[in-house]
Amino acid sequence: MPTSVVALEILLILLPGFAAAYVVQLLALRGAQSDLEKVIEACLYSCLIYASFVLLARGALPFDIIPPKLPATDTLIQWHRNRLAGLAVLTFCWAVLGAIYVNRNGNWLFQRLRITERTARRSIWNDIFQCEASRDQIVQVELEGGRSILGVLKYYSDAAEDNSLYITQASWVDAKGETIPIPGAGILLTKNANIQSISLLNPAGK
Repeated sequence: MPTSVVALEILLILLPGFAAAYVVQLLALRGAQSDLEKVIEACLYSCLIYASFVLLARGALPFDIIPPKLPATDTLIQWHRNRLAGLAVLTFCWAVLGAIYVNRNGNWLFQRLRITERTARRSIWNDIFQCEASRDQIVQVELEGGRSILGVLKYYSDAAEDNSLYITQASWVDAKGETIPIPGAGILLTKNANIQSISLLNPAGK
């Protein structure tokens, strides 16, 4: 079989896995990966995608390899559009499942079985904000030097190393506990603000 055909087969097998891993990277809060880890993840997704495709297609593949009829002819690959469309759908489905697994802590079952104490999320920063923080969460952020800010959490950074927050309806809180409103739409606290602690507060009256 010509080298070009072999390379095309390998690309065809790995491409759905790389596509799925890329979509997961877009949708899920993931930690940094090395090149080797990315390749391993793509190969794992490719195995899952093709295994499910073969199962659903009753042993068929999205392409057929046609051997040469004459010594002078080359090996051909016959594509099947319907099967390729099905492969693309399965790739997207596995990518969405992968993102859900990370964002919704798919390790909960293994935690229940006491196999691991780790969550599927990136860090405890993501565990707290994705699991404990409610919509329009009221927070009080203590900064270095005893200053603190009270407001509604709007956005937070993906990584704990960046530890940035965007707070709307923000107010400074002085030493007596009195609030001083901050004019404008909100305040962006970057890692240079040296955040010491973040309190997740209940709305007034609860």
